[in-house]
Amino acid sequence: MGTAHGTGGQQSTKDIWKSVLAYAPGNLEYDRALSRHPGYQAAVAVDGEILGAFSGGYARIDPEEAMTDGHLFRVASHSKTFTATAVMLLREEGKLSLEDTLGQWLAPLAGSPVQHVRVRELLSHSAGITRDGAEADFWSLGRAFPGAGELLQGAATGKVIERNEHFKYSNIGYGLLGPLVEAAGGLPFADFVDTRILAPLQLRDTGADLDAREGELAAGYGTLALAGDHGALTGRTRIEHLHTRALGAATGFYSTASDMARYFSSHFVGSGTGVLGDDSKRLMQRKAEDSGAPGRGYGLGLIIQDVAGHRSFGHSGGYPGHITRTWAVPKTKVVLSMLTNAIDGPATEYGERLFALAALAEKPTPDSLAGVDEEVLLRFTGRFAALWGVVDIAELGGKLYWINPAAPVAVETTVPLEFVDESTLRSVDPNGFSGYGEAIRFEFDVAGALTMRGPGGMLFERASDFHAPAVLRAPAG
Repeated sequence: MGTAHGTGGQQSTKDIWKSVLAYAPGNLEYDRALSRHPGYQAAVAVDGEILGAFSGGYARIDPEEAMTDGHLFRVASHSKTFTATAVMLLREEGKLSLEDTLGQWLAPLAGSPVQHVRVRELLSHSAGITRDGAEADFWSLGRAFPGAGELLQGAATGKVIERNEHFKYSNIGYGLLGPLVEAAGGLPFADFVDTRILAPLQLRDTGADLDAREGELAAGYGTLALAGDHGALTGRTRIEHLHTRALGAATGFYSTASDMARYFSSHFVGSGTGVLGDDSKRLMQRKAEDSGAPGRGYGLGLIIQDVAGHRSFGHSGGYPGHITRTWAVPKTKVVLSMLTNAIDGPATEYGERLFALAALAEKPTPDSLAGVDEEVLLRFTGRFAALWGVVDIAELGGKLYWINPAAPVAVETTVPLEFVDESTLRSVDPNGFSGYGEAIRFEFDVAGALTMRGPGGMLFERASDFHAPAVLRAPAG
């Protein structure tokens, strides 16, 4: 016998996310194929433990190579969190101060318009320095990323606004933190990061820039908008890997979703893990700037933003061919990392969808489910198809939901289905256009739910059994 469901007791965070992880791969893979995205990789950690990791689609389209949890991604601006961590380590050791200036540490910038920019201002993007320079065609592979000399020259002439006047995101500014860490730490930037951050945290699939492991990289692709008249997946432009050179501290890192989940878990205050003390973690996670984008702030190397009603810290990343996003939620100790391998990759959308599914799993359990055996509940689950589309009956947190796998999840208006008997559910969707109060009747075979009728009376078949003809005609009546 399975577990009986009821209305009492609060589910653990791990149980909530286990139910999300049981359903989410099929949901995202359906959307990926429908939207003609190449691939993705995801990982969820709770309390520092990887609860689950999954991937879908292709690491390479032609010839086809399936995406795996081990493929590497360029995590781009996630690099800033590692760079900020390196700076905070040096601060803890008394080797630099957040009030130190560029002119103190980088001699070529002494006497320049940016000589008085402070380390704290670089970390919080409040230094007023140009974002990427006057000619940033390296982002579209029109030229190489800048070298050390070009970076310094671009910074010396790159003052755009006054310090602390307005949040102004700057890759050039973060690039300067690379040679600053080298000067204060006494090691090349990549070596400092390897020995002081990556090795202690056992992040074996993460590095400051990609060279020897290029063959493990998930290929990056251009947008679907440039995939030709028919917008076929195979029409996407494959983008060759390029080295980020002097901007490595801003955007050069590579990783996997699992490593990113482990890394951000180490930043939770009070976790007793990580390479930084709690004082440094708090300082990094405290909002220093409003970004100008609604609801999105910035700390020291971290984006501060609510997700599914909870405050989070983390970062996004955009590299030619890879779009990535990671969230860490202090209240629940959940970290979710989502990596995609196309310029229009839906990393943020997919991640927010998983948080929405978790919010559904947290909703109260209907009284009608009291005493219903888990095995009975799970018999209803599956993917069903009809002429009008596809729908999932999904189990989340011991509840059943009617979910369109090709659409965002509306947490506020999506409510659990009610249990009537062992072959019938009822919709209580508050949208009166959607069959409120009507029964959903199921037929079963040895494999589970075979058909579903309603709400609204329309028959849906198990999706794997449904075949739409080239031409559909109603029978003569």
